[in-house]
Amino acid sequence: MLDFRIATFLKLCETKSYTKTAKILEITQPSVTQHIKYLQNRYQCKLFSYEGKTLRLTPEGEYLRRHAKAMSQNSEKIIADLQRMSAKRVTYRFGCMKEFGDRLVPKIVGRMLAQNEDLELELYSDNAKKLVEMLQCGQLDFVLVDKSFMNVDVVATPLASEPFSIWASPEHAEELKNHTFRKIFREKLLLREEGAGSRAALEEILESRRYDLNDFYATMVSNTPSSLTALTAENTGICFNYESVMKDEAERGRIAKVAVSDFSASRDLVFLHLKDNVNASQFKSFFATFKEQWNNR
Repeated sequence: MLDFRIATFLKLCETKSYTKTAKILEITQPSVTQHIKYLQNRYQCKLFSYEGKTLRLTPEGEYLRRHAKAMSQNSEKIIADLQRMSAKRVTYRFGCMKEFGDRLVPKIVGRMLAQNEDLELELYSDNAKKLVEMLQCGQLDFVLVDKSFMNVDVVATPLASEPFSIWASPEHAEELKNHTFRKIFREKLLLREEGAGSRAALEEILESRRYDLNDFYATMVSNTPSSLTALTAENTGICFNYESVMKDEAERGRIAKVAVSDFSASRDLVFLHLKDNVNASQFKSFFATFKEQWNNR
């Protein structure tokens, strides 16, 4: 729905390269140049400038990028909504954080599908920040994320308050028993990538105590929750995570909760959906059933 030259502009903002932009969009480099020249003439301002060999946005270019990105997301959402409005049956597109997407959510969704043959569902699992971006673009109907990802453009439905704890190998957890929270910073921290739910939760907790991730002795990042659990079990370091995520491995004796004397935390999990989703009124029943299954898991 947007001018195709805006799409070229947005891609150039990402790549900072006319050559790469042309290759990704499968057009010629002169075409990319022409698209940018057209926009600069249309808006009567310069959108890019070079600093040495580096292509950078001008203040005007940054303004256009910000608003063009919002328009692009809205355009994608309109297309998705129109397609779904014309469909005979509605399929819910449900996104959940990777932390819960490996076992817990699929188990609950499986029960719901078995009990309701008319329920049609697409399940996506990703980093929480990515899920919210997909929600805003109209690619998902609702997402299950940590409360730290709530914003004014969404409707939030509470699911549960989940204990959020420190984890280590059983042997190391025993060694750390009754340590103060401050002593935990001597440990290597295993954590998810930026935008992940458990990382955002930890950063919020640390900030409330006037700490940050740099206070730890060392950190190791992985975008796979299962790998962090495995590394924790191998005594590579400690991690912070929701207790419901770690429950199975803890019961198997592979990991254990660290009983720090002055630390206790919980996080609110919420369903988010856009205010203007055409099927928003139908979500309440799904959320209520999911919450019942969650509490009885």
